[in-house]
Amino acid sequence: MESLSFEEAYRKLEDIVRKLEAGGLPLEESIALYEEGMKLVRYCEELLEKAELRIRQIRLDQGGNWLLLPFEPEDGR
Repeated sequence: MESLSFEEAYRKLEDIVRKLEAGGLPLEESIALYEEGMKLVRYCEELLEKAELRIRQIRLDQGGNWLLLPFEPEDGR
C-alpha cells in the first residue's frame, strides 16, 4: 500500500465504498472490504498529515521573505 499515491489510495477507497453501499455481498467479503477500506483511510490520513507538515514548513522571515524549511517529521517518519 505504501507505494500508492494519495489519489490511487483514495480511488480504491471510493471503489470499496461503492461496493459496500451497493450491498448484496457475502458477509465475509463485506468484512474484508471494510477492513481494507479502514487501512486505506488510515493511509490517506497519514499522507495528508505529512503534506500538512510540509506546508507548515513554509515561513516568512523577519524581512518578509518566504523561507522553505526542510521537512523534518517529529516522529521519525
